[in-house]
Amino acid sequence: MAHTAVVSLQQKLQEMLKGDNSRYPALRQAISSWHAFLEDSLSIRNAPEEVEHLEKQVKFMATELLGSIDLYELKKSRTGFYPKSWEEFQKEVVTAGSDSIKAYLMKVMNARNDNDALPTLDSVESDSECSPHLQATVLDLDNDLMTVKFRLIGPPSKLNVVSIVGMGGIGKTTLARKVYDDIYMEHHFYIRAWITVSQMHQHREMLLGILRCFSLVNDNTYIKSTEQLAEQVYRSLKGRRYLIAMDDVWDTTAWDVVKRSFPDDKNGSRVILTSRLANVGIYASSGSPPHYMQCLSMDHSLKLFNLKVFGMETCPLELEKATKQIVEKCQGLPLAIVVVAGFCSKISKMENCWEDVAHKIGMIVSRETEECMDLLALSYKHLPHHLKPCFLYMGAFPKDFEISVSRLIKLWIAAEFLEHTFEMDFEEVAEGYLKDLIDRSLIMVKKRTSSGKVKTCEVHDLLHDLIIREAWKERSIYFTKSNVILSPSVASFEHRIIFNFHRVPLTHLEIIYDQPSLPHATSFLCFGRDGTPGSCSQVDSFITFTNFTWLTVLDICFQPFDHIPCEIWQLSSLRYLALASFTVLPPSIFNLRYLQTLIRYSHQASICLPAEIWEIKQLRHLYFRKCCYFPNIQSEQKDYPGKSSHSNLALTRLLPTFSYHPGEFSRSNLSLTKLQTLSYITFGSIKSRIFKGMPKLKKLGIRESEEEHLTAKKMSRKLKKMVLLEKLDTLKCFFIKPWILKECDVFPPTLKKLTLRGCQLPWNQMTILCMLPELEVLKLKDYAFQGSEWESTDECFQQLKFLLLDGTDLIHWIISSIQFPKLKSLVLRNCYCLSEIPDDVAEIPTLQFIELYHCSSSADVSANRIQEEQHSMGNDDLVVRIHKFYNCKFYMHSLNQRVYHPILFYLNHSIFLHSVAAET
Repeated sequence: MAHTAVVSLQQKLQEMLKGDNSRYPALRQAISSWHAFLEDSLSIRNAPEEVEHLEKQVKFMATELLGSIDLYELKKSRTGFYPKSWEEFQKEVVTAGSDSIKAYLMKVMNARNDNDALPTLDSVESDSECSPHLQATVLDLDNDLMTVKFRLIGPPSKLNVVSIVGMGGIGKTTLARKVYDDIYMEHHFYIRAWITVSQMHQHREMLLGILRCFSLVNDNTYIKSTEQLAEQVYRSLKGRRYLIAMDDVWDTTAWDVVKRSFPDDKNGSRVILTSRLANVGIYASSGSPPHYMQCLSMDHSLKLFNLKVFGMETCPLELEKATKQIVEKCQGLPLAIVVVAGFCSKISKMENCWEDVAHKIGMIVSRETEECMDLLALSYKHLPHHLKPCFLYMGAFPKDFEISVSRLIKLWIAAEFLEHTFEMDFEEVAEGYLKDLIDRSLIMVKKRTSSGKVKTCEVHDLLHDLIIREAWKERSIYFTKSNVILSPSVASFEHRIIFNFHRVPLTHLEIIYDQPSLPHATSFLCFGRDGTPGSCSQVDSFITFTNFTWLTVLDICFQPFDHIPCEIWQLSSLRYLALASFTVLPPSIFNLRYLQTLIRYSHQASICLPAEIWEIKQLRHLYFRKCCYFPNIQSEQKDYPGKSSHSNLALTRLLPTFSYHPGEFSRSNLSLTKLQTLSYITFGSIKSRIFKGMPKLKKLGIRESEEEHLTAKKMSRKLKKMVLLEKLDTLKCFFIKPWILKECDVFPPTLKKLTLRGCQLPWNQMTILCMLPELEVLKLKDYAFQGSEWESTDECFQQLKFLLLDGTDLIHWIISSIQFPKLKSLVLRNCYCLSEIPDDVAEIPTLQFIELYHCSSSADVSANRIQEEQHSMGNDDLVVRIHKFYNCKFYMHSLNQRVYHPILFYLNHSIFLHSVAAET
């Protein structure tokens, strides 16, 4: 897309100018005019062909110039070679091209005032009250719900399959999820699991998905064969009444391969299966007719549309006629209604605008997929330019993939989809983009964080299909499918090509992509975790292929390998790098000078960051799951008389040489002014001179290393240096030895989220934590606090909204409701000694949610009592959920030994079913 190329070009130019705005005035003026045209193009109503022609011209110019700059930068990085080809290009081509664009633009701008198109985003209302409610789509499924529930809990006693069949977007998954999450189903079935199958199903992944629901997955699980996994699933279900939900099944083989793992003990076990294909539902149901989903009636369609557009308000009288016309053309398809409603919620609530919408969708009356896609495409076509590439990028993720928002935002930034503003960071801009896409019902929220932000999201299957179609039509982003061989014609796409491999054997890549004539890839992402031995042995070589030179994103965090391929450090355009594991981070990382995000997903030993890390000035996020530490800079210099240490010398010889000399490195270089996330580092890495160079750090994770020998007093002194981090709002501290907290000034007053683990503080020191004025989320894990009694007397957490107690020997908890005036969520995990939840908790006026995992039976009873009392008083908003631990004897032994063991096996069901203590 033209807009994406222009924004990328603006960012690249800013990097090159380095604050000197006197350079390249013609180029800067041309780019500004291109950007202004693109921002204004949606309001040009009567010249669609001319506008499209102009956008293609702008896209071509911006893309060519970007390519020239990248080539110039790559060649300049090699010793003694300083070409000026891109400068000549901008003088000879850009100026002439810009003149022709300006002349053509003047012709087109005269057509502004024609009203022959759909309402544009000029008429979008900014009033947030007009946005639709973003709760889960509410469908009138009462009849369907009762029918399916009866088939699940009624006769026969033998294993039975209930198939739900209907077209895409009609609400099959919504119905299945409502049944699955029903509180009665939690009580009735002893064990439950939900898996999404999809078209590219794999027997192994389905089995792993079921085991994950039982929390029976660890590192050893992934090395088991498929047959062993099938047996493990069978043994886990044997003798128990279970409910298995299989969502989005596309063929009968998916059912055939997995059904052998479902024992039939004649105890009323059930399987829910959803599919778009009737033959699949009939086949799996074995004689029982499927439950066919019907489209919504006109009344229910109007109810759903009005809820999404107007919320609790009623539809204005002057819009009723147009609203009925719009809804009628959606033909009762819930997904179509929700998406169109998301579009309507963004335009002016004027009668002529809505009549225009009704007129444009009036021709779409069929339920065929292509026509439905045309209907869904309305919302995409009227997205602002800056949102289109972000939405299309969602196609890089597999269908039914739960997308981490944190990961997604980092990828958007690395792809240069975001416009820079002086008021907000890129991350804040991205959050705004995401919210806008959610408001338009193009992205679904899956999970939220403890502070209420979106944690994971997903794109509906139909919208995923739409993304692939629109990206192809616009020649903007190309998504590969498995091991499909590319043709050189793909080179006509804008150079942002997403390689999306879902567990494709990497041995096949060399045959496909080692061809100079093929287009260059900009992003390479791998998904899933294949635990078969040797499956990743060829990952070392594929980076060397010609068409990976321009990678900006390399995300292979689920593909472990023994050592980092040295060719990775030649990918000088990388902005996002996520790897499964590595033991050495070489000095040659300096070559990745545009790198913004570096992630290491590994629990292996701590790793030393080379001194060269300080020279990567674009770094925004450093995440090491285990730990990393900063070296002693002075001793590091002694080890680098030339270019690198002996351990990395061979590696460095293979890389391009940069004009950088470690011998010149000094403490004045200790600054990463854009860094926002640093996790995890050792306590020993906490130094004033380090923190002074991180003025924008917002998230910090600290782990006590086994090699460190710091007293509690020294650790407190270290933590006090965090006062230098004026932007810090999230802190995680993990200890392995007891700690003493004497003063509040060890924590910066800006903290909003605090996680402590293993520090074994006495409960009376909670009075110190309550002095943090902005604290909203507090998580205490694995004996963060220790002792049998916590009596809250003086402390008052003025802003606290979320409290987690996870792993403690607490027995008696005495509090007053006034000490938590804003608490919304209370979560208790592994509090097996806790006698009860204090009755005063029920008096907290803001409390909405209480959740217990593997707590004592008496604590569970007290939680249920609190809910019953609140319901009797008319407070139906309080939700209480209880999840029981299966092997209680093992866990009690863990508590007595003061050792935190991973949970071997637990079941997610209500206390009303059985007494776990009686079973064990």
